[in-house]
Amino acid sequence: MKRTLIGVIIYVLVTACAGWGQDAMGFFDLGLQSTITTRKIHYFTKALELNPRFSAAYEKRGMLYFYQEEYAKTVADFLRVIELKTYDSEAYRMLGLGYMRQGYLDTALIYLTSAIELDPQLARAYTNRSEAYFSKGLFEEAIQDATRAIDLADADPSIGRAYAIRSKSHRQLGHDNLAEADFEKAYRLDPENFVYRYFTITNHLASFVTDSSYIDAKHVSRVGLVVVIGLLFVLIFKLALRAPDKDQQ
Repeated sequence: MKRTLIGVIIYVLVTACAGWGQDAMGFFDLGLQSTITTRKIHYFTKALELNPRFSAAYEKRGMLYFYQEEYAKTVADFLRVIELKTYDSEAYRMLGLGYMRQGYLDTALIYLTSAIELDPQLARAYTNRSEAYFSKGLFEEAIQDATRAIDLADADPSIGRAYAIRSKSHRQLGHDNLAEADFEKAYRLDPENFVYRYFTITNHLASFVTDSSYIDAKHVSRVGLVVVIGLLFVLIFKLALRAPDKDQQ
């Protein structure tokens, strides 16, 4: 009788666990299929409520939080990822980014360095650590990491960011020719870097970036928007005041 009872209990538990996992996967799949960010987060959260050890759901939700600039939540999710997947270099990289965006540059450097130690070929981690070094005013270190990223993935358009950071670092050190050459490469790889050719904000960035402060993405975006508007104004003004044609002289 006892054996029968134990057998029934084990069967019920196994069945419940299987159904639990299946439901969690169902919500995860709904999150992948959804095209609305808030719904995706909702489904991934439901999956995690059913299976708190579902590392892929933490990864997906953490990335969504990052793009929504909810960096504290990004960090919380990727901390869970590295608890479940100790050797996930990308998770360490995202932790570094999450801390960097919150201004915790020293902590960011720790996690970005861990990402590089786990995967020495992870070009994006070198780019991110280069940015953290630049924000701390460590321009030589920033150049070294940006160069390493470029060497690993020179043909990747995303490496334009590494060229931009290296260019800004060269500018800070007075290497104007090297800075201009890197700006050209950054622009060719990613046209979004074009603002650096006309407006060099980097000459004064380091003066107010400290270990406990960081220029967040919203601030940079606003600066970029002002620059674009200013450039458009200059172009329009030049067109309005262009030299008269010879027939009009």
